[in-house]
Amino acid sequence: MKRWTALFIHLVFLIGSASHAQAIESHTDAAKTPAGWSHSLEIYAFALNIRGDSRIGNISTDLNVDPSFIMDHLDMGAMLRLEGIYQDQWGYYIDYSFMELSGDSDAVLDKDLNLLKGDADIRQGVLEAKAFKRYHYHFGSIDYMAGIRWWDNDINANLFTSGGRVDIRKSLDDDWVDYLVGVRWIHPINKQWRFHASADVGLSADTNFTSGILTGAYYRMSHWAELNIAYKSTWVDYDNGDDFAYDTASQGFLLGVVFHF
Repeated sequence: MKRWTALFIHLVFLIGSASHAQAIESHTDAAKTPAGWSHSLEIYAFALNIRGDSRIGNISTDLNVDPSFIMDHLDMGAMLRLEGIYQDQWGYYIDYSFMELSGDSDAVLDKDLNLLKGDADIRQGVLEAKAFKRYHYHFGSIDYMAGIRWWDNDINANLFTSGGRVDIRKSLDDDWVDYLVGVRWIHPINKQWRFHASADVGLSADTNFTSGILTGAYYRMSHWAELNIAYKSTWVDYDNGDDFAYDTASQGFLLGVVFHF
C-alpha cells in the first residue's frame, strides 16, 4: 500500500508542475476573480455503511453496519463542513462528523455457551482539515490539497451474568492522525449545476493505508444556498500493535445544504 501511496503523491505533483504554466494563463483570463475571502458552511446527512473488521485487545469482530442499524441505535450525531477560499486561489476546509451509538442485547453467548446480557456505548468522531491551492483550466478548476484526518474512538462494552453482575468489561479510548495529499476537480455544468470529484491518500505511524473519495454535484437554489448530492467513501487500515485495530470501508450517499457567506 505504501508503494501506491508514493505513486499517487508523485502523480499529484507531476500533474501540478506540468500544468503550472497553463494554470497561470487560465487563471489570468478568469473573469471577475473574487476579492477577499469567500466562505461556505455545509450541514449534511450521510447514509453510512461500515464494512470490515475491528479488534479490541484480543477480541476481534466483523463489522457490518448499515443506515438502519445506525438510526435504531443513534443517541446523537452531527455532520458539518466549513470551507473558505481567498481570491479563488488559496483555501481550506474543515469537515467534522461524529455519532454516539448505544445498544443492548439479551442473547450474548460466552465461550462456555452461557447466555449473557450485554450493552455497548460507542462514540466515533472524524475530523478532516486540508489546505489547498486552486488552479483554473478550460475544463474547470483543480485544487491540490494537503492535510490531516483525525480519528477519535471511545468504546465501552459490558457483559452481565444472569444475576446482573458484570462478567466482562471492555473500554477503549484511542485516537490517531493520518497525513493526506489529494486533488479535487470542480466543473460547472451550467448556471445551476456544478460537478465535483475529489480523492486523497495517506498514512501514519500506525496506519498502513487510508484513502477517501467524494463525488457528486451541487445544485444552486439561490445566490447564497446550494444542495449537495454526493457519494462518499473512506478506507482505513489502522493497527496500533497493542489494544486496537480498525480495518474498514465507510461509504454511502450524502445529502447536504451549503450556505455561502
